[in-house]
Amino acid sequence: MIRGFYAAKTGLISQQNTLNVIGNNVANINTLGFKPQVVAFASLLYENINGGAGADISTGHGAKVQKIGIDFTQGELEPTRREMDCAIQGDGFFGILNRETNVVTYTRDGVFHASVEGDQKYLVDISGNYVLGKDNNRINITAGYDSELIGVFSFPNRYGLELLGTNQFAPTPDSGAAQLDNVSIIRTGYIESSATDSATEMVKVLQANSAFSFNSRIIQSTDDMEKTVNQLR
Repeated sequence: MIRGFYAAKTGLISQQNTLNVIGNNVANINTLGFKPQVVAFASLLYENINGGAGADISTGHGAKVQKIGIDFTQGELEPTRREMDCAIQGDGFFGILNRETNVVTYTRDGVFHASVEGDQKYLVDISGNYVLGKDNNRINITAGYDSELIGVFSFPNRYGLELLGTNQFAPTPDSGAAQLDNVSIIRTGYIESSATDSATEMVKVLQANSAFSFNSRIIQSTDDMEKTVNQLR
């Protein structure tokens, strides 16, 4: 019966993590270019126990969250009629250079602005960080804005990217290094909406809640059986 406690406990932890992921997806339903996360599960170790009469019974130890991945489904492209708004049609990302840390990250959010610095102008994102051009340098728009200068980058394995907390992605050894993307298209005057689908997330909430309640009942039932056994001693 101790196995029942541990198996149900792992189930509760897994479903709590799932609800946390769903909550983050729903919270970003209006975040431009946001890509929702998805949870993958894996079974914990199985073992065979003697079931009597020479028969073995296979028993498991619950489940765990194997991976929290990213759903890169294309979001809807919405017109804004604003020249500096850009959306990517395809699998690419905009490169962003943080002006404080000089660290390059990548995003699908294409709401850009002009930053006046002395007698020069640079293209920046909504946080004031520099947008990278095709040459991996800042884009100087002093002489005029041209969306053709904006770089679009892709990765050998985009599913290996690390999702940061500011709608930015960071490359990892699993994703490979960024490379210029000549396939994706920049649509000017558009923004990409969040790829989170509210109906899908609500279904996931119901499923996770049901699984959470089921594991809670297992713990309660196991506890009741333990009490009964102890009273018989």
